[in-house]
Amino acid sequence: MTQNQLPRGLRMVGLLSVTIALFSLRYSAIPWHVWPDTDPLIRAANFTMPLPLFFHAMFASIALAVGPFQFVPGLRARRPRLHRYLGRLYVLACLIGGAAAIVVARHAAGGAIAGLGFTTLAVLWTSTTAAAGIAAMNGNFDRHRMLMRYSFAMTFAAVTLRLQAPIGLALLGFHSYAEMSPWLAYTSWIPNLAAVWIYGIVSRGRGIAPQVSAAAA
Repeated sequence: MTQNQLPRGLRMVGLLSVTIALFSLRYSAIPWHVWPDTDPLIRAANFTMPLPLFFHAMFASIALAVGPFQFVPGLRARRPRLHRYLGRLYVLACLIGGAAAIVVARHAAGGAIAGLGFTTLAVLWTSTTAAAGIAAMNGNFDRHRMLMRYSFAMTFAAVTLRLQAPIGLALLGFHSYAEMSPWLAYTSWIPNLAAVWIYGIVSRGRGIAPQVSAAAA
């Protein structure tokens, strides 16, 4: 692996992120209601708030596509300006996409329970990302790197949700996305945060956290 490649364990994460980001951008280019794969309850909600949905779909997709490249080893050392520009784009995209998600979550297809889960995710996502950006501006790069890992774990919820939904529909007896949504509103992101937390503990135990952090800054 060269320094300009993702670490092996993150290559699949990067591939899934970019794929889902490009797939999700279709909602920003073409009206939501023309897509036959859209759940009827979601389609109904889309008509009531097209602008927040547009901003969420557009900027969350940008964050998802840009995020993995912040973890490419050597990018910060060889092209620090590019790293900073991508980082600023990522933070801006998360803040706009997350703010729109707070509005959208109130109309979650799964009802109040799903809305609470997605709202919690959106608030944590935006606040964590903002704190990471502030830490970088203040020169606290250890805190910045740690917070950015948690931020991207929540950005990656867009992927885990789309991986979990077909399993629930095919194997767990759910009949629609709206029926599964109260579960996905929590299972799409809480395990991601737990994985980052566990990884941090294991990395510190093995004495490899500084090297990984340097790649993620």
